[in-house]
Amino acid sequence: MHRFALVFVALIASTGLARAQLTEVTTVTSRVTVQPTAANAWTDVSVRCPAGLVALSGGGDTPDFNFFELSTSAPTFDGSGLAFQPDGNRPAANGWYVSVRNLDTRAHPVTAVALCTPLNNVIVTVASINAPGGTTSAPSTGGTSAICPAGYSATGGGLDVAFPATMRVSTLGPVFGTQYLIDVPAGRQSAPTGWNGNVRNESNAGTVKVAAVCAPLTGIFSVVTATFAGTTGAVAGASASCPANTIALGGGVDSNALARTVLAVSTPLLPGNPQFPSDRATGSYTSANGWYNIVYTYGPPNATARVAAVCAAPSPGIVVAYEFYNTNLRHYFRTSSAGEAASVDNGSAGAGWVRTGDNFFAYVAGSTAPGSDVCRFYTFGANSHFYTAFADECAGLKGPNTGWVYEGLSFRIPLPTSNGCTAGTVPVHRLYNNRFAFTDSNHRFTTQGANVTTLQQQGWTYEGIAFCAPAL
Repeated sequence: MHRFALVFVALIASTGLARAQLTEVTTVTSRVTVQPTAANAWTDVSVRCPAGLVALSGGGDTPDFNFFELSTSAPTFDGSGLAFQPDGNRPAANGWYVSVRNLDTRAHPVTAVALCTPLNNVIVTVASINAPGGTTSAPSTGGTSAICPAGYSATGGGLDVAFPATMRVSTLGPVFGTQYLIDVPAGRQSAPTGWNGNVRNESNAGTVKVAAVCAPLTGIFSVVTATFAGTTGAVAGASASCPANTIALGGGVDSNALARTVLAVSTPLLPGNPQFPSDRATGSYTSANGWYNIVYTYGPPNATARVAAVCAAPSPGIVVAYEFYNTNLRHYFRTSSAGEAASVDNGSAGAGWVRTGDNFFAYVAGSTAPGSDVCRFYTFGANSHFYTAFADECAGLKGPNTGWVYEGLSFRIPLPTSNGCTAGTVPVHRLYNNRFAFTDSNHRFTTQGANVTTLQQQGWTYEGIAFCAPAL
């Protein structure tokens, strides 16, 4: 057992709390080159979730970990850092950043990573403490824990400091009730209840802020590694992998030597090859499947540490219909595939595509869920897609000489009745841009009434409610 007592912040009432639906998680990366760090300096590397997604966790990775130390790994809120957030509960973050020190004489790449999702009801719980002053030869330590409200589990966490040049992240990992990660046995464990972070401080006293990203999800669990040895004057690391058919939501590391360990890497792992985000280009990728940490041990004596990954299985039968807009074509496009959405982010569909954030839930096509399957079509002439769940419309467009290519079933979704959408569903409105004569036809499917008004003012025709998306 170690250090500071867990700090509990004000709770949100959990009465009637709706359980969120976990779909695929998008891994978003930003890779930059970091120059050698001058005395009393550092470099920030940040990444932002696509529109309509929130951050469940994040971290930083580099292939040249022998030369780096992390001062910050923390969520951001529309670009504002954790250090500027008040203690307590606040709405979800939409990005992540790391502050790093490059101790080499050469420049090296660093990648900031965020795990992003369209989950509803995600919050961030913030707690702070003042770390006493220290020196390089006699560093102090300071840390605290942020605890999620009842009904929530921690998916990830971060730490920010007042002085990134002299405060280094020593540990940053999940807590389980009154147990810290270093004290938890190896193997499959319960969902974290919060997040703990500590710093090694080599100068002035200053504030340390810790955040726990909290979600009202069921089925979350942790995979904890055995302890590994941190040898004085060297780096060491370990990875925790989520089981098959589950995905990683976050992860972290803890040690028994708060003043003698400093994080060099804390990052999700990607399926396939390469696993490490730092070995891939800046972009969007599918869900992570594990977590990896590297720590440097000052000393003597040596240290021990262990890593954990926070894991969960996606909700069966649920998909998200993501919306994109092309700033060059002025067309809208939807996909219910997180992988295809990530490819569009990375330019596979051409330039100009950006996410609008106007996403909605649906069911897997071909399932026995309520509603009808949605046919997806593409026309080369207008370079546009169209979706319909109306059987006669789908059959008609499959006919010869229509100019439309049938691409299969996209998702399954309830249809409106003569009275519109039923309780527990969200109307999805359909509009047409009236540009058939210009070989430029495009439809938009939107959940936002304000978008209907705006597009009508631009000459679009409102065609009614196309779908009734489940309000999950």
